[in-house]
Amino acid sequence: MKDFPQRLAAAAPPGSLLKRTAVQPRMVRQEVAGRDLPYLALVRQLPCLKCGDDPCGEAAHVRFASAAFGKASGLGRKPSDVHSVPLCPGCHRLDRDAQHARGEREFWDSIGINPLIVARDLYAQRGDLVAMRAVVMVAIAERGRREAR
Repeated sequence: MKDFPQRLAAAAPPGSLLKRTAVQPRMVRQEVAGRDLPYLALVRQLPCLKCGDDPCGEAAHVRFASAAFGKASGLGRKPSDVHSVPLCPGCHRLDRDAQHARGEREFWDSIGINPLIVARDLYAQRGDLVAMRAVVMVAIAERGRREAR
């Protein structure tokens, strides 16, 4: 009998453990709470809240917190799709005065729209593109007249 430990399997050739021997299945993306992809597709078909470009092509998520609207915020967490509004790529990300180029509150204050009111009204009309379009048109028409809450 031998007193030292024995191998359970044959020795592998050098470097073979570094190579993948079988194709591993892709990880299935988990459904994130607050995601509503059909709703976002409708938001992207609406006019831009700043310039009126129709269709806007992007859904901008409102990130700042508001106790009045029951909206919390967290660093690194994407807000629920309930809090999304239509903006074109220029007004959302690309232009010098875009939402992402400036502070979010400063952007919305400069155009005189409370995005949380618009987002709430849009989500209440989800599924009805004509009613959602009316919400955006009213928000554009009342820019500056509605007081920011």
